[in-house]
Amino acid sequence: MDEYDYQISWSAPEYEHREHSADWYWAVGIISVSLAVAFVIIGNMLLSVIIILGMGTLLFHAKYPPKILECRLSKKGVLAGNRLYPWETLESFWVLEGKDSIGFHRDPKILLTSKKTFMPNIVIPLCESVIDEVHQSLSHMLHEEPQVEPLPERLMRKIGF
Repeated sequence: MDEYDYQISWSAPEYEHREHSADWYWAVGIISVSLAVAFVIIGNMLLSVIIILGMGTLLFHAKYPPKILECRLSKKGVLAGNRLYPWETLESFWVLEGKDSIGFHRDPKILLTSKKTFMPNIVIPLCESVIDEVHQSLSHMLHEEPQVEPLPERLMRKIGF
């Protein structure tokens, strides 16, 4: 680890942003309110409030474009925005290219497996121009292991977030 010295930097959007039509907002709103009303009817007021607050937060989040993250690989670890993931806390990596299994375009990502119990999967956005450099550098530091995008990330992309 110590003899391999490098520093690769790139900028990438925090997440894939999609423009949504007014119909999409209406559909999400109607589904959320319907679920909340259904849970009020069966007597679960807490879950109803959580659904309304959660969907309100997601709708607010979907409206605004993502921040641009400054990412970097260095001797210390992987830096994404203000968060450093030291090499000692990481087990393996996988680089997802710009196409998914069905052939749709998506932003490239680095998938990292962490040794930490409460944060086992880390997804870091990647820029197309540095994919090969990042792959080569990560292979010197971590074991390459095929991985899939975490389920919450895939679900959010499927429903349009």
